[in-house]
Amino acid sequence: MLYVSLEKCNPGFPNCTFEVRKDDNSYFITLSNVTVNNQELNFWFPLRKNITCIPSQFYQNTTGDQTTPVKPETFCGKDSTYDADACRNKTPDKFILKTTAAGPISCLTCDNPVKKPDINICVPSGQMESSSGVISADLASEAMKNLSSLIELMGNASTAAISMGKVKGFLSRLHKEDPKDINFGFSPDKDMSIVEDKHAMEKYFNRSVRLSKEAYEMALNKSGTFVGVLVFPSMSQDEKKSIVLNGEVFGIEIGAHIANLTDTIDIEYRNVDKVGFNVFCNSWNGKGKLPNWTTDGCQTLESNNSITCQCTHLSFFAILMSPPPKNISASDVASLTYISYVGCGLSMFFLGLALFMQFVISKTKSSQATKILVNLFLAMLFLNLTFLTNETIAAMGSYVACVIIAAVMHYSMLSTFTWFFIEAVHLFLQLKKLNANIKHYMLKVYVVGWVLPALVVIILLGLQKYTFMSIKTDDGKSVNMCWITDIYIHYGVNIGYYAWVFVWTLTIFIIVVRQILFLRKTNAGKGQNDPASKNTLTILGLLFLLGLTWGFAFFSYGPMIIPSYYIFSILNSFQGFFLFLYYYNTNKIVGDDRNSVITNKGSSTCSTNYDDTPVHKK
Repeated sequence: MLYVSLEKCNPGFPNCTFEVRKDDNSYFITLSNVTVNNQELNFWFPLRKNITCIPSQFYQNTTGDQTTPVKPETFCGKDSTYDADACRNKTPDKFILKTTAAGPISCLTCDNPVKKPDINICVPSGQMESSSGVISADLASEAMKNLSSLIELMGNASTAAISMGKVKGFLSRLHKEDPKDINFGFSPDKDMSIVEDKHAMEKYFNRSVRLSKEAYEMALNKSGTFVGVLVFPSMSQDEKKSIVLNGEVFGIEIGAHIANLTDTIDIEYRNVDKVGFNVFCNSWNGKGKLPNWTTDGCQTLESNNSITCQCTHLSFFAILMSPPPKNISASDVASLTYISYVGCGLSMFFLGLALFMQFVISKTKSSQATKILVNLFLAMLFLNLTFLTNETIAAMGSYVACVIIAAVMHYSMLSTFTWFFIEAVHLFLQLKKLNANIKHYMLKVYVVGWVLPALVVIILLGLQKYTFMSIKTDDGKSVNMCWITDIYIHYGVNIGYYAWVFVWTLTIFIIVVRQILFLRKTNAGKGQNDPASKNTLTILGLLFLLGLTWGFAFFSYGPMIIPSYYIFSILNSFQGFFLFLYYYNTNKIVGDDRNSVITNKGSSTCSTNYDDTPVHKK
């Protein structure tokens, strides 16, 4: 090995550079003697006539005595970055090794990763843009379908910038010999380029579209010859007058039908100020006079100030923005919190008292109705307990603890709804006298009441849907809890499930109330008048027994949201108390041969006492 000392670096440059020109497997290297912190950083290489070094023969002295092989491709591989200033007047085949006192050697490439279009094509916009500046959605769809006709105008060019009035875009040929990811960058001044480096993309472009290699190959297999991306500003709105981020709609066409991609098409917006709006990636298939946006096939990812749409198909894409829900006032939050805590405490007391009486004091055999009622008590007790402790656990900041309490509270809530449903079903079967003929009736009831809600919660745990949630108030503060933040899961699982339970329980409630009123009228005709208070108590008991009061929480809308929350909180404060009274009265009579609303052969009894409703039969 022979050390060759060349001239020192020009003192006018703070960082010494080493230019490397790649030629097949050789690198043409110009070296300078470098001083770093008063110590020489020497490069070793075999003396060759033209100072050509094979990568495996390139060494750096790192210890003073030993030499460690350092291949240039270690620096000048895929991670090399482009530096416009350092590469001024350099050809694209040049590499630059740069070292500073603060760090190791790094490699710069002079091959600009931002590829400008080869040519510009201007096309008249025709009738696509109205006098008010709004772009017709159906004509925009036609423009996307006609992109293939522009290929002939490109001649031998591989890429072209497209201009149709306010509509800007990019057109690129597909090459069979080189399928790969294609990244289109869109700068704030609406310039478009193909970008081959992620650092350049993040530095110079605030929007981008990535066409995956899978989509590229799928297009080639279907005789696709090009990919075109157009940006439509101010496209006509849908019937819902949805707000579109930046007023921009992306149209992507590849000359073939592309769907069901596993490696998605990615549309990314960086440095986005959402101003508190909720954002959702949507697509439109291009059919109809107005867009019909749907989230099907698109996933929305948010990270810091960026939004990424990952879609499995090609069409029109936009990010729709929905205004955030109006923040609840701090005074309402304080009042509702106080009422809820007091109400949960009262309910837990009476539910616990009823369970104590059932398991400790009661010596009689429990009927089926009582067993179902006790299971409802257990589900509600756990629901109230997890609700009271939820905010405290959320304040601890432990993600694992938050997920656990959210899952347990959700399981308790779904179980409570299920036992409401079971109560209604049991009432219906009693009215029809069918439950006695069902084998293993209570076993099936237990499976439905406890196992089915557990399956739902296990699935949501696997999907990681439980996390921290923040409820903001109008004073800028927030209340934290652990729950489900995915609005679609909330509507589908919680509201959807309760709505189904509500329809069934309300139907049974109406049937039973009609039966009670009919019996009262019958008894009055026989001179046997029951106090109205007993009938009222029976109806109130059924109202809570079947969980109908929860409708105020789930079905509130618009200006009635806050009043509904107060009604729900106040009514549910008495739920445990009324259910305790219901349990106490229904268990004053011992045995299975109790009076019932419906007797054999359709004849009715003369009693409508509180403990004579059908729920008390076995």
